Amino acid sequence: MNKILLMKKLFSLLAFCLFAACVHSQEVVDTVSVRVQYRALYKHTLEQKEAYDDINLLDIGSHSSRFYSQRFEHFLHQRDSVKSVNTDPMSYLQFLANTFGSKKGREYEVYKHIPQRGTLTYTDVLHNEFFFCYEESIPTFSWELAEGDTIIIGYPCHKAVCQFRGRTWTAWYSLDLPFDNGPWKLGGLPGLILAASESRHEFSFVATGIEQMRQTATISFHPKRYLRSTPAKLQRLLEDYWKDQWNTTNRLQGSGYSEPPKAQRTFNACLMDKYE
Repeated sequence: MNKILLMKKLFSLLAFCLFAACVHSQEVVDTVSVRVQYRALYKHTLEQKEAYDDINLLDIGSHSSRFYSQRFEHFLHQRDSVKSVNTDPMSYLQFLANTFGSKKGREYEVYKHIPQRGTLTYTDVLHNEFFFCYEESIPTFSWELAEGDTIIIGYPCHKAVCQFRGRTWTAWYSLDLPFDNGPWKLGGLPGLILAASESRHEFSFVATGIEQMRQTATISFHPKRYLRSTPAKLQRLLEDYWKDQWNTTNRLQGSGYSEPPKAQRTFNACLMDKYE
């Protein structure tokens, strides 16, 4: 009887530890109060003729925010489901083939004021399997207020322009939404950025909706999921990946160099910001 009781206590303790570890690994840091939806256009490579489109969400909490692709989040859930219920590798490859390009969404996420105030955490995923992140100070933008106004999703917006890490951005912000925030890494204006585009027409964002969250949604970060990097190292890795996907993937998997397939093409990464 004592043995049974001891086993029950051990089991309960184990269950509690597993639950605590799971909660800790998720690190819920904030509750979402406002969610903004954007239509995004982007390119992976300079050789890409037509931009992909995506649905991006900006979740704003009381002291932090998260910007991410709704499609890529859905892709990851589907991928994990396919892996868990089917051991046939061909089924997984077929799933990947059916979710290529804009169907999959853009892989990066931007967390502002996480893990602490004034810090930006950027994450990205290579080859659907390799998760990287880096931290940097939230950037300072030298915006110049410009002539012009427009209305986006019912909010009057003003125009601003700035140079940032190799690109010229034009943003439209609304004073009626007093959030120092916007899509991607953008911010630093006296109102929420509802639209932004850069001069080479390779990246753009336009808000399509905004809602006050009535149901509980959280901003959570999973630090154990990622390999830590730096902005410059991740930039080089992205450049290497698009130049030689075969051997960059081999390197990440711990394999040696091998001759790439003859069908493999070489591309130049299209970077949103460039670290010299």
